[in-house]
Amino acid sequence: MSQSADDTVALIPLRSPGHGKTRLRGVLSSDRRAALAGAMLADVVTALRDAEVTRLVVAASGPAAAAAGSALGVDICLDPPGVGSLDGAIAAATQQIGAPSSLLVVAADLPRLTGPEVRHLLDQDAEVVVAPTRGGGTGGLLRRPATRITTAYGPGSAAAHLALAHRAGASTTSVALTGFEEDVDTAEDLLRLAAGHQLGRATSTLMEGWDLRSEAAG
Repeated sequence: MSQSADDTVALIPLRSPGHGKTRLRGVLSSDRRAALAGAMLADVVTALRDAEVTRLVVAASGPAAAAAGSALGVDICLDPPGVGSLDGAIAAATQQIGAPSSLLVVAADLPRLTGPEVRHLLDQDAEVVVAPTRGGGTGGLLRRPATRITTAYGPGSAAAHLALAHRAGASTTSVALTGFEEDVDTAEDLLRLAAGHQLGRATSTLMEGWDLRSEAAG
């Protein structure tokens, strides 16, 4: 059942840079949060391209998110009016791109993601493949076809997606991959990743010289 990257569409939901990641306000200004969101998105896009995924789409919550995706040369699906949830944004984007036979939803805040990890996930022989984050969220969700299950993003979403798949009678697997595990939601996440971990080029370059602990203390 595993398919080539050419058969897969990657969907990256992106909230408005600078307005999201509110739990980072204690260490980063709005401008820095926006810059970080753009850099992490760039590293995710690089990983997907390294895995030879040929169609990448950003599900953008507004003009700033759309501009960030467009700057990287990916397709854009703007959230329709009235869509307020991540699940709603993903459902709308899935419909806009034509519900492909293989859809990989990837979080935009994975600065350690690599092409081989994406390739490993795509090589799994299951209708629903989940790559959990460290906190039990979903860093990557592969659905074959895209409408095989709905989505259930939020706390504990990795388990929720597997439960949805089991109820639907879909074959499933869960893969533990560092790049999908290490998302950035809180100041603690950012401080941990900045402390000697190998980050993607865009995120690493951006964060050179940032004294996060000093800013957090201030």
